[in-house]
Amino acid sequence: MFALGGQTALAASTGGAAPAPTPSTPLPAATTTGSTATGSTATGIAGATGGTGEPTIPSAPVFAGSPYPMGPSGWVFPLYPLSHVAATSWWSLDEGVDLGGNSNQCGSHLRELAVASGTIVQEGIEGFGSWAPVLLVESGPDEGRYIYYGHASPDLVPVGTHVSAGQPIADVGCGEVGISSAPHLEIGMLPPGASNPEDLPAVGETSQSTLANLKSAYRAAQLAYRTARSAHKRAG
Repeated sequence: MFALGGQTALAASTGGAAPAPTPSTPLPAATTTGSTATGSTATGIAGATGGTGEPTIPSAPVFAGSPYPMGPSGWVFPLYPLSHVAATSWWSLDEGVDLGGNSNQCGSHLRELAVASGTIVQEGIEGFGSWAPVLLVESGPDEGRYIYYGHASPDLVPVGTHVSAGQPIADVGCGEVGISSAPHLEIGMLPPGASNPEDLPAVGETSQSTLANLKSAYRAAQLAYRTARSAHKRAG
């Protein structure tokens, strides 16, 4: 929930151990028709495999405009662009996992994506701000689990929206949003069997599994971009 001691150094970092440059085209914005969100023509690399070379786990549908493929764990990385995300060594464990940027890496500069397909069932969690979305996953290995996005502001889709993996759902909040000291995302999974989006996990209860899913998705996102960049150079 809090931006921990590494936040200052975290804010100065620009990507992973080998940062991936940001694509020049902006992330497509989601639009809504009724309760169903739709996106633009595909710009992501949905067919890429994860960083280990393993095929991705099906969790249809993946948002047509997703900038990232799905990782082997069944998640799409939840922050765009990668260049505004600190190295994994600066991510920290809480009830969920804290990751993010600094005062210039929030709002439209750091967008939050659905990690899997599902429905936004709540917005606003005590301690995490009035905008924090909660996603009920409806396909893939975490089907039936609630995933919360703490310290978001604003939301980009309303409660009840069915979203696809990789679809924009919120921005990282700028300033203090809920109990926080700097802009960042705390993302976490509720325990298996949780029936209420407010039944948040205890510190350390699900954070290790959340971290494993995030790292898998992060490696897949980096690999996909590097593959696309290499292909572009060969074509040029």
